[in-house]
Amino acid sequence: MAHHGWVPVEDPDKLTPDGLKSPFGRLFPAENIAYDSLGISLLAGPDGPLETPSPTGDQRKQSNPAGFTFLGQFIDHDLTEFRVIGEGNQIIPSNPTIGTRQKLLEDLFEPESQLPTTTNGRSGKLDLDSVYGLLGATQPDLFSPAGLFLWDKSGGQPDLMRGPQFRNNRLIADPRNDENKLVVQIHLLFERLHNKLHQAKVAAAANPALSGPYSTDFKATKKTVQQIYRQIVLFDYLPRIVSSDQIAQVLGKSATGQALFQKCNERNDAILKRLGLSDETIADAVAIPVEFSHAVFRLGHSQLRPGYVLNFLNNQPISLPLFNTAALSPEKKAGPGAVSLSHTDLRGNEPLSALDDSKPPNVIDLHVDWKFFFLVGTAGDQPELDDQGQPVLDDQGHPKFVAFPQHGEPLDGHLPRPTFRLPPPAIGEPPQSLAERNIRRGVDFGLPSGQAAANRLVEAGYEGLSSLARNDLFPPDIFGQFVDTLAREPRLAWDTPLWYYMLKDAEKIVGQPQLGPVGGLIVAETIIGSYLESEIEVIDPARRALEIRSKASSLVATFANGYDAQVDELDPTHRLYHDKVLDRAEDIFSMSQLVRYVS
Repeated sequence: MAHHGWVPVEDPDKLTPDGLKSPFGRLFPAENIAYDSLGISLLAGPDGPLETPSPTGDQRKQSNPAGFTFLGQFIDHDLTEFRVIGEGNQIIPSNPTIGTRQKLLEDLFEPESQLPTTTNGRSGKLDLDSVYGLLGATQPDLFSPAGLFLWDKSGGQPDLMRGPQFRNNRLIADPRNDENKLVVQIHLLFERLHNKLHQAKVAAAANPALSGPYSTDFKATKKTVQQIYRQIVLFDYLPRIVSSDQIAQVLGKSATGQALFQKCNERNDAILKRLGLSDETIADAVAIPVEFSHAVFRLGHSQLRPGYVLNFLNNQPISLPLFNTAALSPEKKAGPGAVSLSHTDLRGNEPLSALDDSKPPNVIDLHVDWKFFFLVGTAGDQPELDDQGQPVLDDQGHPKFVAFPQHGEPLDGHLPRPTFRLPPPAIGEPPQSLAERNIRRGVDFGLPSGQAAANRLVEAGYEGLSSLARNDLFPPDIFGQFVDTLAREPRLAWDTPLWYYMLKDAEKIVGQPQLGPVGGLIVAETIIGSYLESEIEVIDPARRALEIRSKASSLVATFANGYDAQVDELDPTHRLYHDKVLDRAEDIFSMSQLVRYVS
């Protein structure tokens, strides 16, 4: 796994106004909240209250199929990548240092003469620039002369081409999409979609080279893949983490130009215009809010399981833990009905095939069988896993089975144990706890508290919000065991970090898998705003704004009367139906359909 949140940039150019065309923005005014450092560690560090297990029984929140955790990570990498602006006005290839106060473009008093401390290495649009090439520029070395993604197929199925001859040692636009063995295979699904669609154009061309990365045919294929991706994000992913009512509210505000995302981008566009950027350059990218990127869309950390079943080998499950940090012996790892991978975990930057060194020279295929992650084909059974990612055995030593696809953990204030002890190279500097890093990063970027964000959303006219009570945020049955936390930093109770607040807001809604209103509205604002900006190709600012409003208006009715992706994918008459016969790729609206189409 790479250092989370950044990718190396070779020979960065001197920063110019054009280099700021994709700034980060704010939905709400910045706040400077100073927490006691130890208090944050007590709340979010190892062996603390966030490491306690999720509730069970009637108090356990519903969850989503596990594949959507990693689709969310893939979407995050498509929308944001943090680059630091340093001395000499260069974009430095590193993640912002924890503990350093960051300033955005719109935070500056004189943006004509001052520089922000960070800018986005992505366009901020749902355009798959993390697949095709950064900031929308096609990266030609990813493709064959005929415009097909290059792969290593020595394992029988597509994998990245790897080796020292490639930048970052693998042939991929964004190496963060190789952080783990699941997100890289989401990435490969979209590469496979491109190749399947483009192969037909190559076959029909008089000369395959005429279908190369700069050809009209290639651009048409890319546009189709981008459109399918956006359909999946809006109609399959977003409703699984945000309620249809909140989606409809955001679309309604977007239809009148009153969405907070639109206002954020209006402010940033005005600054970029003053800096001399053209309307075309400004329209190429959008400002992603830091409330989304540095707090709420880190929701996937709560959804992680300690381990996952990837596929079957000889009718036995192959399961991997998130991180295998202990030198466990094969006999400890492999019980009856389990295949041992004694030095393998889900960390990426390695081929999707592995030697089973407990039974040499067997090669174990780590390509995912997607029925364990999305509803593909007929629902069936999969092994129940323990906290090491290994099958739970019954009294006879046989694996216990539960219905698949396997689900992620619920969106709540509980994270799996491995995320509190991140091993190198997942991190390059302390703290080891992912939860603690999230909260500290939010402070660095001046994020408002969860309570302040809720109040701002009410002021913006959103409905269904109410402040969480102290016992909702810090349940006595848990925090009675961790009394030092609030004793050390009582401010946590009324200026609760936004990331933690939105998880507890989600946890309160037991009967559904989605976020609560604070997190849900911030996610909907950002993803819908990016979707609308990505759909409209008009350059003129006034016409562009009108077309965005019109597009939003056309979508309100889809979500206004209730929309449930988990129910709809089982309905043969619905466009999300998981087992639909697809006559055209353009009819793909879900991950289940995408898997079926490329397979």
